[in-house]
Amino acid sequence: MKIRFNRLIVFFLATGLLVLAFEIFLQHYPLLNEKPATWIPIVFGSIGGILISLIVLIFNRLSYYLFLILMTISILVGTLGLYFHNRWRFPAIKDFIFNSKPFDFQILTTYTPLLAPSAFAAIGVLGIILALYYQWGNEKQ
Repeated sequence: MKIRFNRLIVFFLATGLLVLAFEIFLQHYPLLNEKPATWIPIVFGSIGGILISLIVLIFNRLSYYLFLILMTISILVGTLGLYFHNRWRFPAIKDFIFNSKPFDFQILTTYTPLLAPSAFAAIGVLGIILALYYQWGNEKQ
């Protein structure tokens, strides 16, 4: 059985979303009841990962557009996560840029992570690049 390279990449993007959702669930677990916004990446990662896993099986024009929509949402979820994780850092960054105050690099390594929200955005960008490059909705199977 021959598996096309683009299907393999889409499968790994789906796996990445599912694993990322589980990892974020573990990290956000203490906050789930206090802050409802912490459910956003968990719910999207789970549903998006499952839907993209199904897309690997179908690969038609409809699945192509659904995949593009899911990847766009992934970028939005990642951007929203970067905002939520970094909004407390904005005053220090603003003071560094506009008021010539020294920048304390310790604020980049403490408290909220940068990698998980960036991973959502990166998965989305990689998925869109893949979809635009292969355009599996137009190929003959």
